[in-house]
Amino acid sequence: MASSSDDRLVLGSYSAQGNQHAVLWRNGAIHQVLPSPPNTIVSPTGVNKHGVVVGQVAGNGLRAYRQLLGRFFTLYTTPGHHSYATAINDNGDIAGGLMSVSDPAQLTAVVWERDKPGLTVVGSGQAVLITNDRKVLTDNGTLFDLATGTSVNLNASSPFVLDNERIFGWGHESIPEWDTRGQRVANYDLGVEPLGVNSHNTLFGGYGPNPVIPGLWRGGVWTPIQADKLPLTYGYGDVTDDEVLVGNHEGIRGLMTAAQWFCAP
Repeated sequence: MASSSDDRLVLGSYSAQGNQHAVLWRNGAIHQVLPSPPNTIVSPTGVNKHGVVVGQVAGNGLRAYRQLLGRFFTLYTTPGHHSYATAINDNGDIAGGLMSVSDPAQLTAVVWERDKPGLTVVGSGQAVLITNDRKVLTDNGTLFDLATGTSVNLNASSPFVLDNERIFGWGHESIPEWDTRGQRVANYDLGVEPLGVNSHNTLFGGYGPNPVIPGLWRGGVWTPIQADKLPLTYGYGDVTDDEVLVGNHEGIRGLMTAAQWFCAP
């Protein structure tokens, strides 16, 4: 699952009659179901505020794709490689990676820039996040500036979370935060797994460190979430400016189930 930068759209997927489809929710209700090409398996991974969805489609190989209002396009892929998309910014730039067909361990981080043919290589590994000011973060912690061609290293590795143009990393006893210039700007003590943050600086994630429990960081302290079905602290999660939590809980047969939680005032 993923959400748009303005938190209006939440992206997920569902299976029906042997096919998997991308689905968009708005305000907790299904907004749009995006049809998949026949005889394929679609894995949606990102959406921007304009409703453009990206991901990868498995059919004759693995290809990165973009989709809008039912129009489905695969992205340019270097011959001899699989491709996959991981994120899209509001400008339409798409982050992702290439995987060598002959050597699957050979990964290349790339960006499909809007209105530019082909793709741009930004480093090794895979590109996992892309900001609206066109900074691309790879899974090995390299923050690449598409405008200048320069990069800085965060001295951290994936998983990372981008929300409200703020970058968070996973930690053992403290969640680190960086700005889009690659400067470390904050630490959240006892934090382990960040999920999302709103404009009021409420951070939603898991803290502990043992056991890891879901909570909200407000005013320098963590508050545990209390609910009959607790949100999972891994995968996708976010918190809106109205302090509505969006994420997954463990459902029937252990399957993830998308849900919302409304915080008491």
